Amino acid sequence: MKTKYKISALLLALTMFLVGCSGGSVDKSNTDSNAKGFKNIMFVVTGSLGGGTNNDDVYETLTEYAKTVDGKVDTFEANMDTSLFESTLMKASESGQYDLIVTGFGTMIEALSNTAKAYPDQKYFIFDTEMDYKDGKNANVISAQALQNQGGFLAGVMAALVTTSDAEFANDQKKVGFVGAIESTSIQDFLVSYIEGVKYIDPSVEVIYSFVGNHKDTALAKEIALTQYQQGADVVFAVGGNGLGVAEASKDANRYVIGVDFDYSERVDEDTKNHVLTSVIKDYKKMVNPILEGINNDTIKWGTHEYISYDKGGVYLVNNEYTKKALSKEVLDKYSEVEEKIKNNEIEVSTAFGATKEEIDAILNKSKATN
Repeated sequence: MKTKYKISALLLALTMFLVGCSGGSVDKSNTDSNAKGFKNIMFVVTGSLGGGTNNDDVYETLTEYAKTVDGKVDTFEANMDTSLFESTLMKASESGQYDLIVTGFGTMIEALSNTAKAYPDQKYFIFDTEMDYKDGKNANVISAQALQNQGGFLAGVMAALVTTSDAEFANDQKKVGFVGAIESTSIQDFLVSYIEGVKYIDPSVEVIYSFVGNHKDTALAKEIALTQYQQGADVVFAVGGNGLGVAEASKDANRYVIGVDFDYSERVDEDTKNHVLTSVIKDYKKMVNPILEGINNDTIKWGTHEYISYDKGGVYLVNNEYTKKALSKEVLDKYSEVEEKIKNNEIEVSTAFGATKEEIDAILNKSKATN
């Protein structure tokens, strides 16, 4: 059963969790002690539920797990109000109602770190980011993250193969693009791996990259993408919440787009579908499931981080009718060769996570064409 809390900050501070919210809070003493695992879960959602978001995938995975242990999942939707992040985690922890408190993404790192320190006996799970476990920090937390850089690398491989091919919407210039929402570590992770994937195929291919500055402005994302297409890019990798603006630009410019997070071909009009080369998708169910299984089997080591690799399904590239239409057999065969190497971990891909600014800059400097 799902309980959704949409309460103002004031009501949250006064009432949340502490007085048996209707249908929400759970009395641990009434649960089946024979069931394994953590039964009562609070999912603190940074954004909202509904509409087929990544949070929806996580919520579905949590509820499926809860059924196996006769448990339940409560939720609080913060709707990206950062002022609620830490207060919500604190109140949920203070209530003592939950075996496990779940949240996600890098925007929650500081709030969760403060809360985990304040409530050392409470267990927490954060997905799609990595916590700091140095010097015994966050010993009651486990984090999990798909190796998205492997997906970014393969996006670069595909872009480079297409820009040097006779694909329908490719031009005769060796240039590809990248439009990121913001210069966050996560988006830079996609960028550096994308550059490496492009250069793995052909060092002479130039990578043009720009950032919008936010996740919402699709009009600006479209404008930036159009500029990159005008500069000669025939494939642009769109990473961020405004990526559909890049998809619109690909249709207007008669070029290609690579999406992220969801299959762009399912969210655009018929004319644009043919311009969606592929989409890089992190599988949140496969990111979360191994952690829940470890909790259920009592094999989790708290205070650690788990990486879910490409070969384990943590990330994948959409391969649908539009991908097959764009890629010749020769290109598809070359791509499959590299993909197999990624599956077998034969190629080491750089990541922005844990990298210094100097290390990231060194990769970005390779974006220019070299012989």
